[in-house]
Amino acid sequence: MLRLLKENRPLQRIGALGIGLLAVLCGGTAMVLDRLHGETVTEAMLGLRTLNASLAEQTARTIEGIDLTVSGIAEQIPLENRRSPEAFSRLRTDRQVYEILKAKASSLPQMEALSLIAADGTLVNFTRQFPAPVLDLSQRDYYLALKDADPRRAYLSRPTQSLITREWTLYIARRVNDPDGGLAGLVVGVIRLSYFEQFYRSLHVTPGSGFSLWWRDGMLLARFPPTPDRIGIVATDPIIDSQLSQSGTAATTLKSSIDGEDRILSVQQLRNYPLVVAVSRTRGEILARWESQAVVIAAAGLVSAVALALMLWAMARQFLAYETANRALGERRQAVEARDEAEEHVRQLQKMEALGQLTGGVAHDFNNLLQAVRSSLHMLEAGGELRGAESRQALEVASQAVDRGATLTQHLLAFARRQRLAPAPVDLGAQVAGMATLLERTLGGAIRIRIDRDPDVPPALVDPHQFDIALLNLAINARDAMPDGGTLTVTVSSLPVGTVGEGISPALAPGGYVAVTVRDSGAGMPAHVLARACDPFFTTKPVGQGSGLGLSMVHGLTAQSGGGIRLESHPGLGTAVTLYLPNAPAKSLPGSRADAPVGPAASTGTDPLPVPSDALRILLVEDDALVRMANAAVLDEAGLMVSEAASGEEALALLEADEGIGVLVTDFAMPGMTGADLTRLVRRHRPGLPVLIVTGYAEKAVLQDLGREPGIRILSKPIPPSTLIGHIMTALRDPRAAMGADIGC
Repeated sequence: MLRLLKENRPLQRIGALGIGLLAVLCGGTAMVLDRLHGETVTEAMLGLRTLNASLAEQTARTIEGIDLTVSGIAEQIPLENRRSPEAFSRLRTDRQVYEILKAKASSLPQMEALSLIAADGTLVNFTRQFPAPVLDLSQRDYYLALKDADPRRAYLSRPTQSLITREWTLYIARRVNDPDGGLAGLVVGVIRLSYFEQFYRSLHVTPGSGFSLWWRDGMLLARFPPTPDRIGIVATDPIIDSQLSQSGTAATTLKSSIDGEDRILSVQQLRNYPLVVAVSRTRGEILARWESQAVVIAAAGLVSAVALALMLWAMARQFLAYETANRALGERRQAVEARDEAEEHVRQLQKMEALGQLTGGVAHDFNNLLQAVRSSLHMLEAGGELRGAESRQALEVASQAVDRGATLTQHLLAFARRQRLAPAPVDLGAQVAGMATLLERTLGGAIRIRIDRDPDVPPALVDPHQFDIALLNLAINARDAMPDGGTLTVTVSSLPVGTVGEGISPALAPGGYVAVTVRDSGAGMPAHVLARACDPFFTTKPVGQGSGLGLSMVHGLTAQSGGGIRLESHPGLGTAVTLYLPNAPAKSLPGSRADAPVGPAASTGTDPLPVPSDALRILLVEDDALVRMANAAVLDEAGLMVSEAASGEEALALLEADEGIGVLVTDFAMPGMTGADLTRLVRRHRPGLPVLIVTGYAEKAVLQDLGREPGIRILSKPIPPSTLIGHIMTALRDPRAAMGADIGC
């Protein structure tokens, strides 16, 4: 055999080929094993991160539930017990307070106990025992933190062992102030940390999994599988500390200080609390499947190596090569399909995010519009033979409200439309001005919008609906660059191509263009980020807050329309994005946007309730002029005397100057002082004044606690005029009956 190898050159070549193929096979096997190893670890880490995020959210909500309970109890303490520390201490003998605390504590499984603590640190009332035992808690960290200052939020204490049960607990405390702002006492909720161990035990646990809750400094608070002797022990890791400090999450592989196992670990800090949730699996359990695969792959490689060395399985080698090629093609096809699916998913997420932002801003306006239409039509139906001027006024109010509703509806339809470009001559100055209301609702009150338009700008040739989407994308990017507020300036001007500076797409042809510049006063972008700003999927926003497609979509619109885009940005000086769109041929300007039809307005035909002979005046507070005008007309038609105010501050001034006001009817969502703020201020000086708060569905959860107070009623927009009058009549006859949330309106 050796002689043949020395003398036969073709055999030498075959031998060399066989050795080369063997080396390639061994190397390929090693690469496949390494790739599978990486995929297995990555898949496990992704699963741990997903589960960790879910557990962190559940833990935060668990603590927030106790926080809300403690806050509710603090707000429900009677005023007479808040007047002084001595008055607060008298709650020690109030068994009804004990029963309330006990009921609240039993409603939450994670709550160990509820207690009231006097200003001197002594226990006043306690859910475990009535009367409360004599305990001095003045050295507890929550007492020391809240004794001399009011942070106006709950305080979460460091972990400690209960003096009664010796269990590890956390305390959530809120300060109760006397009328002068001094300390009257504390409301304290006790979180039983063993609850989290029981919760982790109830999960579907895979072999080798571990769940734990830590204080931010590395103190272990709860764990499953349980390790009672390790609770309260501090175990820190510099890598985890560094990652948590940077992003609030961490992932690493380490040898556990709790059970000594090599674990792959995912850690996430809770929002608003110095707590950390960790989820882990042992490295052995994670790699068990990979090890079995590695045995199979290595065995297959050995068989193939033997086949290549003996040169007897040529067909098997060809088949293996065919299968390898097929597998590579299949993987590539799957990768392409996965990429396409991911791109479509990102587009859908971006659309849903924008629609969600629009919905919140538009909902309040629609409620106001419907309220104005309903009130005006009620006057027409209930008034019978009204004088001509009054009828025209009511019809004018209803018509204005319908026109505004049609405009908002048209904005939504234009944004949601998906179609090919339909370029048309568009007055971009008017188009931008028409988007002003939509931009204000989307960006929020912290950002001021300024529009500069040159009156001599010719129409541009562009799809108006796609232009609206592009402008909204740029506005949202500007909002994200100004988290603390700022100014968004939109400028529309005319520019010949010869005066355009560098940075515009080289595809621009000579001619006239309309320039639309969107400039923000945000943080700006450094040069290396600016260079990639238009790249698809490139984004500097955190995960889940941006797709990286916004500027690339705007760039695509300008390019397809025959124009270009220019970006200017400097760190600390803001960003300016200019769209260049070609002038339209000499044609007449397109008409204004068509008014979208709106649905029929609801009306009621019920007869008005009789007005009491000793009725006092009604103070109507509403910032929307249409709604205020319509509701005032309805109340006046019903025979009620109405005073109007456009803001909370104006209402307070009227109440101080006029003691004859018997009922306060106020909107909730108003700039500056909300209806809830106004109600609380008014109730301090006139506790018995009946109050009706009219609100949209979005704020009902905020007003639930306020609606439980005597003499306060929460009404939902749009409310039928006869129903509003009925509530006012009830409040005038019996102020104590006007209370509770009117969920069904």
